[in-house]
Amino acid sequence: MCISKKLALLVTVCSAVFLLSSCVTNAIGNSLSGYKKNGKAISKKASANDPMLALTGETDVILVGDFFPTVLKLYEILQKQNPDHLGLSMMTGSLNVMYANAFVQTPADSLGVAQFDKQNSEYERAKLHYLRGRDMELDFLEGRHKGFREAMFSGDEEKIKAAVAKMDKNDVDAAYWCGAGWLAAFSLDILNPDLIANLGAPIAILEKAAQINPDYNNGSIWDVLFNFYMVAPGDFGGDPERGMQCYEEELRVSGGKTPGMYVTYAQAVCVPNGDEKGFDEALEKALAINPDDNPSSRLMTTISQNKARWLQAHKSDYFVQW
Repeated sequence: MCISKKLALLVTVCSAVFLLSSCVTNAIGNSLSGYKKNGKAISKKASANDPMLALTGETDVILVGDFFPTVLKLYEILQKQNPDHLGLSMMTGSLNVMYANAFVQTPADSLGVAQFDKQNSEYERAKLHYLRGRDMELDFLEGRHKGFREAMFSGDEEKIKAAVAKMDKNDVDAAYWCGAGWLAAFSLDILNPDLIANLGAPIAILEKAAQINPDYNNGSIWDVLFNFYMVAPGDFGGDPERGMQCYEEELRVSGGKTPGMYVTYAQAVCVPNGDEKGFDEALEKALAINPDDNPSSRLMTTISQNKARWLQAHKSDYFVQW
């Protein structure tokens, strides 16, 4: 099929989506996000099928990576058609953060010095999507709690504290993706004055989310906090003691069955401390996990294990070999 015909087909599909969303926007938004227009989660039956399993349960990372932009743009089209649907904003924001992490930053991390320009370009792309996702999650939280966004950018610790105090169980998904995207963007641009000035906001959001639902998604919130507290300079909020507390919480929640936590430990704890043995042991633990033990997270397990293998192969970049 020639390019012009492919574009024509894409326009036709998008037009159909536009028409459909104008007729049953809220029903579609509810179904695709799992949230009502007002941001309240829709209860699901334990036996209900999860269509996202076709993506999250896949082990072919390249296949999902090629398809993911299509999913992302379709959600963005629907969100533009119904911008007041908080659930669509939350889901679209989360997809931006997922895409940035799994399919932009992670591949860029493995590029060598000879590909510095390409790596830097990909990091800029990742940051763009991290912040786009963050802003959509802030739309969700603002829609649920008027004044939330202003408080997060105020730089006022008391205003931030008061705003996050209003969060409840319906906000945890948005809080996780907002905080994760915000801190990931900072990690790629640590000298950005705007990101530095408001760094307390994503930490406050994540800490509150962890308080509301400490067992969220097998310890995902704890993993983000663990990485930040271990890696960030003290002047920016880094706190190794708190970081290890978060690691212990993640270990408790996950039962040690998520490889990402071990990859984070290898990079955030073992490398700075020159602990080569701990580095090896952590990566072996990551690789010992069977992706099929949790079908709903096979994709992220595979991505984390691929990263573990890459770190093993490039251990000499982190430790002096005598």
